[in-house]
Amino acid sequence: NKRSVEQVWLTPREKILLQHIVNGYTNPEIAEQMLLAVDTINNYRKKLLCKLNARNTAVLVRIALEQKLV
Repeated sequence: NKRSVEQVWLTPREKILLQHIVNGYTNPEIAEQMLLAVDTINNYRKKLLCKLNARNTAVLVRIALEQKLV
């Protein structure tokens, strides 16, 4: 059972992170831009993967673009 992405609510910070991921930034680059620790970015990324039912970053980016989340 695939969870509908439309049912998922992303926080403002998750949306910013998702935009950075779509733009191809690395976790350290994102951490620097968002003024957060790299571990925090890793945790946010894992939560996004889970929330959007994505197996990896490539699928995460595809979902973000297809669903116009960014």
